[in-house]
Amino acid sequence: MAWDERQRFRVELTSLDEAIRCAVEAGRTAGGPVVCLADVADNPGGGGRGNTTDMLEGLLAAGVQRALLGNFVDPAVAARCHAAGVGARLQVVFNEANADAHASAVPVALEVLGLSDGNIVGRRGTYQGRTARLGPAAAVRIGGLTMVVCSRRVQCSDPAFFETFNLDIGAFRSLIVKSRGHFRAGFDEFYRDEQILEVDAAGLTSPMLERYPWTALPRPVWPLDLETQWTPPRLETL
Repeated sequence: MAWDERQRFRVELTSLDEAIRCAVEAGRTAGGPVVCLADVADNPGGGGRGNTTDMLEGLLAAGVQRALLGNFVDPAVAARCHAAGVGARLQVVFNEANADAHASAVPVALEVLGLSDGNIVGRRGTYQGRTARLGPAAAVRIGGLTMVVCSRRVQCSDPAFFETFNLDIGAFRSLIVKSRGHFRAGFDEFYRDEQILEVDAAGLTSPMLERYPWTALPRPVWPLDLETQWTPPRLETL
């Protein structure tokens, strides 16, 4: 049955350029639809580091306005924000010490909006009534983008991650979450399914399996090789 239904399990994602265009357009219009962008390839709940920069760099380069992003994992930047205090303006470099193929070193000028020890009790979805430990965390603003920077890898699946900084999610025109799917139960009061775009960006948890450099996988295998044929073994009558 699983083989017969295999096409249903293929994932279709929104291109990075199109997702950023939608966020920029949402930020320009006061009464139009809001949008939620899911950075599914950088889901800390599935092994992502929470620090990829495709979406961050694209949003900043496009001059996005009234956008909210979480959670970006960078303990060094979070520590600098705590040392400087609320209201401080800093020049920092995201991923300064641990840049890689998916996470560039990105220099930015930011303003510290709020600080937290990162111990947050969730209110919806998978974190409802449970404590999430983000480590020292900060809400910062970079131009038209507001984001939560934390110290521990926790996927962004609960509104409380923003609300602990007195950030009103409903006041933003776009939300960007580093999560694969659990965010839907947390943010369904803000976004309907048709307002959510799963974005095709780089990262360790991308569902686009053909992107990975497989070295020890028997071939052909579906869906890497779409012409793969398989006949289920005949079940013996017991």
